[in-house]
Amino acid sequence: MFKKKKMVVAFVVMLSILILPAAQYSHASVLKKTVDAWYRDIKIVANGTQVQMPLEPFIMNDSTYVPVRAISEILGKNVAWDGATSSITITDKPGSNVAVLNNTILQQNAEINRLKAEIADLKKQLDDAESSKDDLNDLEDELNDDYSDFEDIEFDISLDGDEDDILVEITFAGDDYLDAWDALSNSDINGYLQDIVDDILDNFEDADIEGSIEDTDNDDVLVEFTVDSGGDVSTDGADLSDLEDQLNDDYSDFENIEFDINLDGDEDDILVDITFAGDDYLDEWDKLTNSDINGYLQDIVDDILDDFEDADIEGTIEDTDNGDVLVEFTVDSGGDVSID
Repeated sequence: MFKKKKMVVAFVVMLSILILPAAQYSHASVLKKTVDAWYRDIKIVANGTQVQMPLEPFIMNDSTYVPVRAISEILGKNVAWDGATSSITITDKPGSNVAVLNNTILQQNAEINRLKAEIADLKKQLDDAESSKDDLNDLEDELNDDYSDFEDIEFDISLDGDEDDILVEITFAGDDYLDAWDALSNSDINGYLQDIVDDILDNFEDADIEGSIEDTDNDDVLVEFTVDSGGDVSTDGADLSDLEDQLNDDYSDFENIEFDINLDGDEDDILVDITFAGDDYLDEWDKLTNSDINGYLQDIVDDILDDFEDADIEGTIEDTDNGDVLVEFTVDSGGDVSID
């Protein structure tokens, strides 16, 4: 239930009382009106907090009336009464909205500066990448000038990447040069790649380098290689089974004896197992001198060391029909065969 009070209110007088002392408006023209005002314990809540008002708000003609000064101060405003013009002036308090706006401006400026720095960094990265690409193209031309012709094979050398990571793709036409390629030893290939890598590292000393050699006619990657932190090339193109086939092509027939050559191990340790059928070839074997056998083994070992120059090598020659190991041999650090 509303509690109704009859009261006489002079609006101008009411506002003046709330703003300035009576002395300031005593000479102003005043109009009196009798109004009906309703009071119902109206509460003012600002930002979740109830505010105590100096005068109780009331309702008149379906509108709620509150003191101008009180509500303005709640909103962080300055209120001034001009008695000469009977006007109320409401202005922002310094350090309220201004401080918020200044803080917003500072945050926006900081974000703008961050974005400017990010743009500058990206532009520098782009410029560096373009410069690095130009340098790679120049180096690619130099490498093709120096290394496109090797052991009667015409290679094409392509570089891709940047100053930190470089991919080297070396290609040749297998239909024209595969025989020449097959004649290369692993040592030849490794040396060729090492020369190329050394030139790259002269220009990009901190680059991580890897690459391949490919027969484009047969779509066959023949060699893949990496470079360690010391700048040394390591290839995975060396294959014991391929070398075994090559050795059998070259050395399976010696002094009218049919030998079978088997390789076991890895690039560091290689066991050479040479066998023949004693029932068929023992007479021919008995005719061989130690010098003949040593020379035969030395040729085989030399070919192995061409492909695996750091390998430790040892082996045997065995008559499989009679289960006899006829020769055991080792190879010293100089690559020379010694028969036990």
